Amino acid sequence: MKLSSLILLFVFGITMIPSQAISQTHQSVKGRVLSKESGKAIAFATVVLNESQKWSTTNLKGEFSIDNVRNGEYTIIVSCLGYKKLQDTISITEPRNPFVLYMSVESHDLSEVIVIAEESRENGTSSTIKKEALKHLQPSSFADILELLPGGVSQKNSMTTMKLISLREPGSASSFSNGSYDFNSSFGTSFVIDGQAISNDAELQNVTGSYSSEYLISRRNTTGKGVDMRLISTDNIESVEIVRGIPSVKYGDLTSGLVNIKRTYNAKPLTARIKADPGSKLFSIGKGVDLGGSKSLNADIDYLDYKSDPRNPKVNYSRITGSVRYGSRSESENGLLTFNANADYTGSFDETKKDPEIDLPETDKYKSKYNKVSAGTTLSWKSYKTTFFKGIEARINGSYTHNQKIIDKSVLGNNTPIMTNRVEGEFYSEYLPSSYLSHLIVDGKPFYLFADISLDFQWDVFNVKQNILLGAEWRYNKNFGDGEVYDVNRPMYPGNGRPRASKDIPSIQRLSFYMEDKLSVPIANHRLNFQGGIRATQAMNMASDYALSGKFYFDPRVNMAWRFPKFNLFNRSGYVELTGGYGMHTKFPGLTHLYPDMLYLDMVQLNYFSQNKDLRQVHYKTKMIDPVNYQLKPNRNEKIELGFNLKLGKARAYVTAYHELLKNGFKRLGYFETMDFKLYDVSSGPHPDELSEPPLVEQFDYESRKKFIYYSKRANGAREEKVGLEYQIDLGEIDAIHSRVSINGAWMRAKYDLSDATYKHPSTVIDGNDYPYIGYYNWDKGKEYEQFNTNFRADTHIEEFGLMFSTTIQCMWYHQFRYNPNDGMPDYYFDMAGNQFAYKESHTTDPLLRFLYYKPSPNAFDLYRTPIGIDVNLTVSKSIGDQMELSFYVNRILDYHPNYTRSDGTKVTRKVSPYFGMELNINL
Repeated sequence: MKLSSLILLFVFGITMIPSQAISQTHQSVKGRVLSKESGKAIAFATVVLNESQKWSTTNLKGEFSIDNVRNGEYTIIVSCLGYKKLQDTISITEPRNPFVLYMSVESHDLSEVIVIAEESRENGTSSTIKKEALKHLQPSSFADILELLPGGVSQKNSMTTMKLISLREPGSASSFSNGSYDFNSSFGTSFVIDGQAISNDAELQNVTGSYSSEYLISRRNTTGKGVDMRLISTDNIESVEIVRGIPSVKYGDLTSGLVNIKRTYNAKPLTARIKADPGSKLFSIGKGVDLGGSKSLNADIDYLDYKSDPRNPKVNYSRITGSVRYGSRSESENGLLTFNANADYTGSFDETKKDPEIDLPETDKYKSKYNKVSAGTTLSWKSYKTTFFKGIEARINGSYTHNQKIIDKSVLGNNTPIMTNRVEGEFYSEYLPSSYLSHLIVDGKPFYLFADISLDFQWDVFNVKQNILLGAEWRYNKNFGDGEVYDVNRPMYPGNGRPRASKDIPSIQRLSFYMEDKLSVPIANHRLNFQGGIRATQAMNMASDYALSGKFYFDPRVNMAWRFPKFNLFNRSGYVELTGGYGMHTKFPGLTHLYPDMLYLDMVQLNYFSQNKDLRQVHYKTKMIDPVNYQLKPNRNEKIELGFNLKLGKARAYVTAYHELLKNGFKRLGYFETMDFKLYDVSSGPHPDELSEPPLVEQFDYESRKKFIYYSKRANGAREEKVGLEYQIDLGEIDAIHSRVSINGAWMRAKYDLSDATYKHPSTVIDGNDYPYIGYYNWDKGKEYEQFNTNFRADTHIEEFGLMFSTTIQCMWYHQFRYNPNDGMPDYYFDMAGNQFAYKESHTTDPLLRFLYYKPSPNAFDLYRTPIGIDVNLTVSKSIGDQMELSFYVNRILDYHPNYTRSDGTKVTRKVSPYFGMELNINL
C-alpha cells in the first residue's frame, strides 16, 4: 500500500473515533483583551486555543469570540505586537461570563528578553529566533545566527567567500573541500521571507576554465549551490523559524530544511544600529510610520563594509540593503482583511585587486557586482464566522538581479591555438600571442516569479475538528543575461572560445498542489496532535526528452505528537509529549543542472610552429559532446524523526532523534567517449626554405590515432545519509543566581558516498600514447563525518545597573572524519573499441592494467579524530536610559584546545584567537 493511502486511512480512522470518547458539549469562548497598564482595549491581538487549533482576532473594542469549542482544559495564547505574549491555562466546563485578559506592554527590561533560540514542534522540528535574540547576538549577516541552533558553534566573521547554510551537518562536512557533492544540503534549503519564497535556480555565474584558488572564484560563485546568506540583513527581522525537520507541505522545492523569515509591517520607532569589529563596519537605520486607519509604512536601510585584513585593502566586500514595507488591516463583523506589500533592494560588491607596488602584473583584478530588486504583495482574508470556509491567502512576488563578474587578467598564451568553431570537423587556426591581456565579463540577469494561493477550511466530523489547507503554487525562473562576454581570440583561459548567452537557455517552471489536514483529538486525558498532507509538483516547460518532463513528484509528510495527562511535581505543573514524523522532500534541478554548456573537445593534429610568424600553421579536429543528462531527476530526501518533550514549570526539555537519506543527490560523475584523429609528422613536410605561405596538411604524412575523451556531467550520483540526536534544555530563570540557564547541542553523523558509478582514466602515457583503458568504479573519495558538542549558556541580568551578561561555554567533545573504505579497484574496464572486461585482483600487478588500480595507502582509511575543544564566549549589553543600548562581545575570551597526536603519528598543535566586536543601538 502506498504511503499516501496509509496517511488518508489514518486520517479517516481518526475522524471515525466514536463520539462517546469525546465530550459532546460545545460553547462559544468570548472575552476581551485589555492593556494591563492603561486598561484600554487592545485591537488586532491574536487569541489561540492551542489544543483546539482554533483562533480569533480582537476587534477595535478588544473583543474576541471563538465558537463551537468543546468543554475541556486549554492553553490560551494571546499575542500582539508591542505587548508581551500572554499564555495561560483556562478550563471550559459550563457557560460563563466573558474572559478578561490583560496584556503587559512589551518591556525593554533585559530580564524579560529571551536571547536564545526557542525549540518548537508546531511546524516540524524547528528553532524560532526572535528579534531580541538577534539583537543580543550582534550578527553581521544571517550566517551568524546559526550558532544558536542545536549543534551550532560560533565562527569568526569572514565575508570574502559565500556563506551557505548547513543543517544537521558536522562543521567541516559542509566546507568547500567537500564540494564534490554539489552542495546538496545548501541547495536544498528553502528561504522564505514574509511568506514569499526566494530562489537562485537561474543563477549562472560560472567562469569556464577557472580553477578554484584563483580569485576564490569557486568560493564566491553560488551557481547551483544555494542562497548566499551574506546577502540577508538581520536588522529588519521580527523573527525567524529554521525548520530542520519535516515542514508543512505548504513549503516545497526543498530537501534539507526551511528558513522562514518574518519582518515587521506594523509601525515601529526610529531605530539605528552601529556595529564595529576588526573586519567590518555596519550601519543601519529604520523607521515606521502609522498612517492611521490600521495602516503603516516601514522603511530601513543598512550598509556593511568588510575587509579580510584592515591592513590589506586588496580584498574586501560590501553590502547595502534597503526595504520599504506597507501593511494595512481592515476589520468587519465578518472577518479580517490584511494586505501587505514590500519592495526591496540588495547590492553587494566583492573585489580583489593587486597592489602595483608589490604585485605583478598590476593589471590583474577581480570585481563582482550584485544588484537585486524584488517586490511582493500578500492579501489574506480570515473569517470570523463559524462556517466551513475560514480564509484565503494569496501572494505574488518577483525579483530581478543584475549580477556581474568583471575580471582583468594577464595571460600566458604560450602560443596555444585559437579554437572558436561551433561545429564538428577539422579546421585551420592561428596561435595566441605568448602573452596578452584579457578582459572577461560574466553577465547574469536572473528573473524569478512566485505565486501562491491557499484556502483554509474547518471540518467537524464526529466531533473532531479538522483544519484543512488546500493550495497551489507556481514558480518561474529565467536568466536574461549575456553570459560570458570576452574576445574569443583573447580568452581568459587558453582553449576556451565558445561562450554561450544565458538568455538563450529556456526558462524553468514548476507547478505544485498541496493538501494538508491538521487536527487535535482529546482521547481520555491524553491528546493527539496530527498534521499530515501531501504535495505534488511538476516541472513545466521541459522538452519531452527529459525524464522529469510531464511527471508529478509526490511528497507525503506527517508530524504527530501524543501528549500525556498533565501532572504536578515539586509543586510545578508539567506534561510529557512524544513526537514523531515522516516526510519526503523534493528539490528540482536548476538551470545549471539542466542546461550545461556544450563541450567542444579539440585535438591538435598539426602543430607547425616556425620562427617565421608568416609560415606558422596549426590544424585541429573538434568533437562536440552534449553533456545534458536527460535522465536527471530531482533530489529526493527521506526524513524520519522521533522526539521527547518535557515541560515542568518554567523548565523545558527537547530531544529529537533523526535519520535522513538522500539517495539521488546531484553530483558530477565522470564519463568517456573515444575520438579518432590524425597526428601529422612535422618532419615529413616541406623544408621551411621551400615555403612562402603556411603549409597545408596534405603536405605531411600522418598516423591515425585514437584516444579517450574524459569529461564530467551532472547526474543523480550522490548518496548522503545523516543521523543524529539534537537536544535543548531550558531551565528558565534560576532565582538563586539571577540567570536564565540553557543547554543545547547535538550528536550528528553525516556520510557522503556514491549512488551511481563513475569512470576514471589514468593520466599515464604508454609509449607516447594515451593509456588505452578506462575504469568503471563504484567508489570515490567519499567521507564520513561525526561530531558531538554541547553549549552551556547563562544569561544574567543585573537590574540596578541595566546590564545583561551572556556567558556561553561551547564544548566540542570531539570531531572526526574518515574516508569511506574501498579496495581501489574498478568493477570493469573498457578498451577504446568499447569492449567491457571484468577487473580481477590479479590485474593489480599486471604491467599494463595495474594503472587502473588506485592502491589505498596503509593509512588511507584511518580515523582522524580531533579531541575536546572548549571556547568561552562573553556578550555584555548595557542599557543607557530608555533609548540606547551599548553591547560588546568577545568570542573565545578563554579557550582550551590541547595539542594531540593523530593516528598516523602526526603531532597537531592547535591555536585559536579571540574575536571581538561592539555595537550601539538607538530607539527613539
